[in-house]
Amino acid sequence: MPGATWTTRAAAASCGSARPVPARRRSVAEAPSPIWLLGAPFSGVTWLAGVLGMHPQLYATPQLHLTLADDVGNLLEVFAASQGEHGHGLLRAVAEIACGGQSDAGIEAARGWLDQRRRLSTGALLQELAARVAPRRLVIPDAETALRSYELLRLLRLTPQSPVVQLLRHPWTQGRLMSSWCRERLFVPVDYKDYSQDPPQVEPQVPWLRAQINLDRIAAHARLRRITAEALDREFDATLAGLCQWLGVDADPATLALMADPGRWPYAGLGPAAAPGGLEPDVLMDWPADLSAQAPAGSLEAPLPWRADGMGFDAQVRRLAQDCGY
Repeated sequence: MPGATWTTRAAAASCGSARPVPARRRSVAEAPSPIWLLGAPFSGVTWLAGVLGMHPQLYATPQLHLTLADDVGNLLEVFAASQGEHGHGLLRAVAEIACGGQSDAGIEAARGWLDQRRRLSTGALLQELAARVAPRRLVIPDAETALRSYELLRLLRLTPQSPVVQLLRHPWTQGRLMSSWCRERLFVPVDYKDYSQDPPQVEPQVPWLRAQINLDRIAAHARLRRITAEALDREFDATLAGLCQWLGVDADPATLALMADPGRWPYAGLGPAAAPGGLEPDVLMDWPADLSAQAPAGSLEAPLPWRADGMGFDAQVRRLAQDCGY
């Protein structure tokens, strides 16, 4: 599983070569429920979306952040007030699906398309997008919703029948990637900080732990499958085939070969200047090999490289990581 590139499994290809969305739209009632890819920040969910987005029966989007509001009007207001790029993924998806493609003109058309739907609930918007890409099934990555229990509850209300795939990365590797990225950022989300320190410091194990606890809580209320980044590194085909079978889609060798080249996903890389975001930073940056490498033996007990005080992982993080096979 890559720390920075779309081309780990196959040679690079043009990022704009999307398979066309079927011309005949299905009714909202006919559209299959979407698949959610959830995890902590820097877990790799948008990379996995690119992998699944190459499957002929699936249609993966960038991060849509639909769990931030109950209706489209409020969602657009949240995006407008955000200091990040939260609205970019939805704009890119709407431009690609409904407005002629990902160009600055397509993004502007997508803004108008969404503005016309301000009165819609986010659930109705999701159903319309699902109908437009059907018979392919929507796959939606999200590396923030798992941090907040109220957003997870909203997700369950949006699509109560949807399967949830959790992508998990060792807290050591995830922490090194996050701490390196945060070091160069003026704005860091409050969910990433440890407020027991004065002043509060970025502490990657905080979002890792929060996401894991929250996803464990919904496991009894959702059809959830957990896979690890390390399993994808070691046994890409076997891990992916098992996931496809669980999702009820083809897992033949030819399909797995298509999925090994996420660089051909239409959302791979940056979008147009008007909306470049929508993906996790870990697929957009060129990381040193040691940062994205698998965690070394004993790392759950070792001092953390991003802390100056020599502290190691919190006991609860160690316990949950061990429960997950680390």
